[in-house]
This record gives sequence, structure tokens and C-alpha cells, in this order.
Amino acid sequence: MSVPDEDVTLRGISLIRAFTDGAKSRNVIDDVSIDLHRGQVALLMGPSGSGKSTLLAIMSGLLKPDAGQVMARENGRWLDIWKMSPREREQFRLRNCGFIFQGYNLFPALTARQQLEIILRWGDGVPGKEARKRADEMLGLLGLAGKEHKKPAQLSGGEKQRVAIGRALIKRPRFCFADEPTSALDWSSGQVVIDLLQKASHEYDSTIIVVSHDHRLLEHVDVSYQLEDGRMMENAIPCPTDTWRGHQ
Repeated sequence: MSVPDEDVTLRGISLIRAFTDGAKSRNVIDDVSIDLHRGQVALLMGPSGSGKSTLLAIMSGLLKPDAGQVMARENGRWLDIWKMSPREREQFRLRNCGFIFQGYNLFPALTARQQLEIILRWGDGVPGKEARKRADEMLGLLGLAGKEHKKPAQLSGGEKQRVAIGRALIKRPRFCFADEPTSALDWSSGQVVIDLLQKASHEYDSTIIVVSHDHRLLEHVDVSYQLEDGRMMENAIPCPTDTWRGHQ
């Protein structure tokens, strides 16, 4: 299915990133170009060491490429992420991006509810009562009702991962970057996560890219890409859920 160019919101152009091991250097990302679209969940797959997480970090403004560009569309304007100052890039991420990391990155002293509230209150200026309501709604969707007052040390690995996912989606980000978001979850919980990512993409027109080894996700995303040895092996492959709601 063809995709209108105006739906492209995030574009990687001829990206290269090399890592050095002793006297040897190799391109972990080797001349990769990729277009990502609003209203889609894109899945980036490939064997271990293929460069998936590195590409995710480059596209999200966390890791600078050695060559190439990352262009992001914000309010109709194209911005070159890696020509921004560090402060500008930080502000861009704060305004537009949600992140789901493998390591959770939760605040040890905050409860599950507070982990989400802080994003809304201090990031988006949402009043306290509304922030609490939205945080509790998200925790309920994630199957964490009754866990609102638990701190990370009191939660299982899967529960911590779900809190981290809720934190990434709570502000309805324009872009969401998810690194193995279902790796610590059983499949039923993983499907809840993917359903939430789909909701964010289709209802809020978010652009979502997911890195995963889990082939079961192929039936639950809109498009997939395959990386091997730092190179994009195939063009985007439409997946069963690629209905392009509102864009047909």
C-alpha cells in the first residue's frame, strides 16, 4: 500500500555509525535509510548484534551518527535532530518523545502512580487531580490497578516493565521508541502492550518504532523492517494490521 509523503514524520538518511574494538573499526549501522510514518507501529527486527538498538538510539536523538541525517517533522516543519544543540535536542525529546527501555529506568523512590504523574505534572503542566486520574487510568489498562502505591522494589520485573511502558505513553507522544518492550512479559501481557502501542499510533497519530526479537509481534504491527550486519535487508513489509485508519 502506498503511503502519502505527508505522513512521513521521521526520516533517517544514509546513516552510518562505527564502533571501534581495539585497532579494528566496523560499521554497526552501514548506510541505512528509513522513513517512519504517523499513525503506524513499525517493527525493527534482526539477529543479535545487527544494529537494531543502535539505530533506535540514533533515530531518537540519543546517539549521534558518524554520518547521515535524522529529520523529524514537528508542526509541519522538518528539523535536523543532529544539527540541534544538546539543549535544543533535549527540549525536542521532552516535547515529542516517549521511551521504553529494557532496563525500566524507574525512579526508586516513586510509586507506580508517581512515575506517571511526574511526566504529566512537570513535563506537560497537567494539574495534579487530572494527572492522577490519567495515571490511574493508564495503570488500569496495563493491568496494574491496585499497584498504584507500590515502588519499583515491590514490583516484579514484568510489572516494572508495564509501568515503564505507561510512563512512555501517558503524555501521548508524537514519537515513541521502544527497545524490546515485551521481553520481560508473558504473551498475554505482551499483547496488552502492543494493543496500547497500536492505540497510541492510530488514535493519537503517533509514530512508534519497536525493536524486538519476538516474531509473534509481526501480526500486531503495521510494518516491519529487517536489519542484518548493520544494513537494511528489505524495504518496509506491510503487516496484517496495516489498515491505515484515516489514511486510505
